[in-house]
Amino acid sequence: MYKALALLAGSVLAAGRASAAPPAAAKPSPSEDPQAKRITGSANYFPTFGLRASISHGFKVNGVLAVDAGLDIPKEEIRKLAESIRPRLISQMRDAVLNYASLSYVVGERPDVVILKARLQKAVDQVLGKGEAKVALASVIVFKD
Repeated sequence: MYKALALLAGSVLAAGRASAAPPAAAKPSPSEDPQAKRITGSANYFPTFGLRASISHGFKVNGVLAVDAGLDIPKEEIRKLAESIRPRLISQMRDAVLNYASLSYVVGERPDVVILKARLQKAVDQVLGKGEAKVALASVIVFKD
């Protein structure tokens, strides 16, 4: 009984201290890559990093396709829209990379960046509207099994 009371008193004191603590310092958003602005100094640049897809044919996974890209969005209102719907935009772009990796990529060959960029551009156009943003590929890397 004394143990239960001691544990209860300890948890009440700990909860009181935790709620009275000042808020933690603001950390950068996990959705933004701190290194992304090093790619370009343009205010129009909208980073979309971490587009990964497994390369699979049949029931075998042959590696991972990693694409880092960004968007050149000249209009401020479209950049704000893109930021507000970032998860949807990233999801469409990941789907495009996944479809390319599983359907068009030939294992052992270099990725065709022209096709990949065209598919990413189509995905972006479906979300933001045709001609509102231009895809800029930063890197396309294949990690083999």
